[in-house]
Amino acid sequence: MKITRRNFLQMLGITGVAVGGISRVWAIPDKWIETLQDGPRIETWKMSTCGQCPAGCGIRVRLIDGIPVRILGNPIAPVNSGFTCPMGEAGLELLYHPDRIRQPLRRKGKKGESSWEPISWEEALGRISQGLQGLLKKKQADRFGFFFGDRNTLLTHVAGEFVTRMGSSNFFPWRAPGINELGLWQAFGEFPPLAFDLEKTDYLLTFGTNLLEGPPSPVYFNRLYGKLKESRPRTGLKMVHVDARMSQAGKNATEWLQVRPGTKGVLALGMVYVILRDKNFDEEFIARYTQDFRGGKEDFPSMVSRYYHPDEVSATTGVLPETVLRLAREFSSAKAPLALAGGGADRSETALFSQWAVASLNALAGSFSANGLWREPVPLPWGLSPVSSVNTRTGVFSMKPRLARETDLPAHWASEELPHLRSAGKFPDLDVLMIAQVDPLYQPIDQKPWQDWLTRIPQVVQFATLVNDTSPYADLVLPTTTYLEQWDATLPVPNLPFSQLGLQQPVVSPLAGSRPVGDVLLQLATDAGIPLLPEKPKSFAGYLETRMKTIFASGKGTPYFEIVSLDFLDELRKRGWQVYSYPAFADFWRLLQEKGGWWDPGEYPEVDWRKRTKFTFPTVARLDALLKERALLSHGREAQKGETPLHPLLEAPIRKAETQDSFLLAPFTTLMDMTGEGASQPLLQEISGLIPRVYWNPWAEMNPERARKLSLKDGSLIRVVSGKGSAILRVKILPTVSSEILAVPFGKGHKESGRYAKNIGPNPVALIDPLVDPLSGRTSWESTHVRVEKVNK
Repeated sequence: MKITRRNFLQMLGITGVAVGGISRVWAIPDKWIETLQDGPRIETWKMSTCGQCPAGCGIRVRLIDGIPVRILGNPIAPVNSGFTCPMGEAGLELLYHPDRIRQPLRRKGKKGESSWEPISWEEALGRISQGLQGLLKKKQADRFGFFFGDRNTLLTHVAGEFVTRMGSSNFFPWRAPGINELGLWQAFGEFPPLAFDLEKTDYLLTFGTNLLEGPPSPVYFNRLYGKLKESRPRTGLKMVHVDARMSQAGKNATEWLQVRPGTKGVLALGMVYVILRDKNFDEEFIARYTQDFRGGKEDFPSMVSRYYHPDEVSATTGVLPETVLRLAREFSSAKAPLALAGGGADRSETALFSQWAVASLNALAGSFSANGLWREPVPLPWGLSPVSSVNTRTGVFSMKPRLARETDLPAHWASEELPHLRSAGKFPDLDVLMIAQVDPLYQPIDQKPWQDWLTRIPQVVQFATLVNDTSPYADLVLPTTTYLEQWDATLPVPNLPFSQLGLQQPVVSPLAGSRPVGDVLLQLATDAGIPLLPEKPKSFAGYLETRMKTIFASGKGTPYFEIVSLDFLDELRKRGWQVYSYPAFADFWRLLQEKGGWWDPGEYPEVDWRKRTKFTFPTVARLDALLKERALLSHGREAQKGETPLHPLLEAPIRKAETQDSFLLAPFTTLMDMTGEGASQPLLQEISGLIPRVYWNPWAEMNPERARKLSLKDGSLIRVVSGKGSAILRVKILPTVSSEILAVPFGKGHKESGRYAKNIGPNPVALIDPLVDPLSGRTSWESTHVRVEKVNK
């Protein structure tokens, strides 16, 4: 039955219901009507973990007569301590979405057409099993692949294991890299990236890293920023944010420094120049834990002194030389300086180069020697899980115990480039491809190759809650549960300095004929004769329970609890006591469900640099070599021949606007919609432009001076034209955006994804040229010039 949200809550006797600009329709089971009208109105609460993004925030769901009516934060969850973001609050709109798929769908027309017929689960699973068994019989398991949106949960490991047990290596995860992930991998061979403790720094320098509106955990960092700002008069903490647009991270910093797009790495090396010249660097760390710092005329200091004088850096970045000088001296004089790179810094053609430069800045300025600032993630008691990698020389994907520094990159860096890698002939044609928790016909910047690739694959199976932009290219669409209807566990959040497992448990039975992805994979494995898991669980819940037995047996950590003090906890441990009493696993399992998860409250240990691979600095020779070795990733950018170093190519994409009406298009994410999936939920649509006061539709942020030259006013309509198409947007004039860029929020422009998202606004990334960082394979969001035309209406 479909009713409005307001009527739904009024039937339960809940008053004070806020009504937005649109009448939201909720679809509920018919059998609930009697309960809604005449139920005893008994209130209960259930703990779980949010699944709207990978941040792992604990939630508590209010139920009236067993019907979920509200989502709030779990006050004892260590990541969010009772707080939630708008996406967390809006979870019920996904649960009750009126356009949820209710039955497996089989495509009727040609690929690309939204033409379906419903079929039974039995028929759908039978078709998939038949396809998998056919590959196994022909010994062609390598023609199977799985493109999987990694939400940092146990389900990702099971999906990867499904591919491995099938006999294939084609597991393609999709997720945003962690903070500093690219730079630390190149410098240390460090993956996953090290954690950091913001409370230990006295000088925070963020190069495009918007911790407050994007991954890894915006609620955690919003909470921490508030704490840090309160204590600033006492600690003297300085927070500098560097970017071309002022985000929330910029607004909450003590200083916002505007730079030209793509130049953050150049600025970092300009600071390095000053630190080297002043001889104010961490000589002990350099001597003991780095290599090739002093290697003659081709070493790191030589490259910096040759190319990154503050005057030259100023010409490239737009930052005054005296500012570069001041920042460098402030940063290197701090007791615990911390420079972070990520977010926008990993969405450019200079992504890895920039993060490597920022990592070098940390090494020089003493950041890695500061007490307690950098933390080493401790594996969960069940041990390390295989890592998905892509070989930079062959383009082959595989699952490994750990990455090989010389030849591998984390697979999620380059999974957006799958069609290009496929066209290069580096892995075989696929006969069966599964897709889950990701929309490759919406999120990537180059969607045409994805359309072509999916069209050629004989059997594409999609797991989805709503029909989305990818669905027309699937042969089968299987309706899946939301995170509020299934079991799973959120894994420790990258970069956070402690370990936790957020338990996801059903707050309500699956609605609308959907099934959990984990259960479907277990059944497919059984039907196809794939030995998926040695435990042979009957359900994903059973598998999760088995894994938690390992946690219980380790004796480490505890179910969530109110923080008392770490000293008190240490005292309990010394006496062999626990915060809670759980002598048997059944008691531990019950507590996990009551409290919402498990964590180890002691922070990760400090990094022991003696046990790590030595830090490697970038040099001209190394950059040139990497450009050649990773030529496969650059698809089209030819290596330069001759004696001229190749590394200046890395800065070639730092382009300037050529004409008065020319801008660099710069999409950005917001807290309302970090992944593009939030557009399906009307609450998030209504508040998507809360800060600029623009709702439902996207906007284009433009610098006042550029707007004046184009005779544009706040609210004017413009046509944005690129080589890939055009879009109509309303102008928002802001002095806090670079004059070179046109900043547009990401998240609108879906062709499907339900009634609240379909055909609302343009998708800005669809206008972007398909350019990549040749060192990491990351696609660039800030390399495309667009032309702006005034629309007279």
